[in-house]
Amino acid sequence: MIAKTGEPIWAVGLMTGTVLDGNIDVALIKTDGERITDFGTYTLAPYPRSIRSLLEDTLDQARAWNFAGPEPAIFREAEEALTRAQSAAVKDLVESYGLTMADIGVVGFHGQTVLHRAPQTGRLGQTRQLGDGALMHAILGTKVAYDFRSADMRAGGQGAPLSAAYHAALLRDADISGDTAVLNLGGVANITWWDGKDNVVAFDTGPANAPLNDFIKAKGLGEMDRDGALARAGTVDEARLAKLLQHPYLAKPYPK
Repeated sequence: MIAKTGEPIWAVGLMTGTVLDGNIDVALIKTDGERITDFGTYTLAPYPRSIRSLLEDTLDQARAWNFAGPEPAIFREAEEALTRAQSAAVKDLVESYGLTMADIGVVGFHGQTVLHRAPQTGRLGQTRQLGDGALMHAILGTKVAYDFRSADMRAGGQGAPLSAAYHAALLRDADISGDTAVLNLGGVANITWWDGKDNVVAFDTGPANAPLNDFIKAKGLGEMDRDGALARAGTVDEARLAKLLQHPYLAKPYPK
């Protein structure tokens, strides 16, 4: 969102990724919609355990649903719960910085991805996001931008329309020139390439932390490989790595 006056505005961004780490990422920045002029403050606001359990059940039911038939009833319950929790996290962060909601120009509300199907040749992708922007607006009394993924998917995208613009803005702000790539390893990885001028290419590359976290949980080793401690303690299976590097995926053109 570009401020109508051209002057920077305070904006709050919310993010909960495809990996349920139990936290809401909340950041306060000042921006004119193209450049970040001030990094205010940031926090990881933990979900109450009850909501985390609710979201885990929701993800299980979403996978069973798989876009076929009526949506599970739990979607509505989870959507209201996470919207209220994230609204509270926004208000707490803003007030901790000495501002009020009247000072905030917009809240960017990503919501929770509960099911995502990447586009294939001849078939648009599908995604289901939980997050009630109207309810958040009613609670906070400020503008809320939300449901970013759905329209992008309908237009043939992969459902991550903001990451490329953000990565390009960061690179410009850091005065990076020439070909540069940013690799983001979330639950699903995505990459952004920028030529230093006006050309940007971005796409998902496949699973990243989501299957790793599931594996670690299944082995009773915690919620995640915090700080990569488990990975650093191991040794690379060179034969298996060599085989993986021959996978046809690596030779395919993007997006992939």
